[in-house]
Amino acid sequence: MDLKSAYYETLIVISPTVSEEEKTKIISSYEKFLRREGRIFYKINWGKHKLAYIINKNRFGIYQIFYCQILKSSVKNLEKKLNQDENVIRFLIIKMKNKALNYLESKINITLIKRNE
Repeated sequence: MDLKSAYYETLIVISPTVSEEEKTKIISSYEKFLRREGRIFYKINWGKHKLAYIINKNRFGIYQIFYCQILKSSVKNLEKKLNQDENVIRFLIIKMKNKALNYLESKINITLIKRNE
């Protein structure tokens, strides 16, 4: 990755009304996008959980988390893609600071390559 990339935590909440096949397809498409724009170094399929409040008449959502390093310019494209996806009811993209990266490295026992803030 070049100097214009950064580390991000990307949380995607998928509508619980999608089938298992659709869910797999949705997650796979975002995974491919993130791999094309950078690299994924850890992912968590958090599963179905109750939402803090009702969204689009849904009380539950399917959570998927990606920890990735992507180009800063790709974040806008990712946000646009997520906003246009009717099966994604919420998402959150957070740029990770060194303190969070250090914690993550110790938690999942990996070493991340050179980081810039």
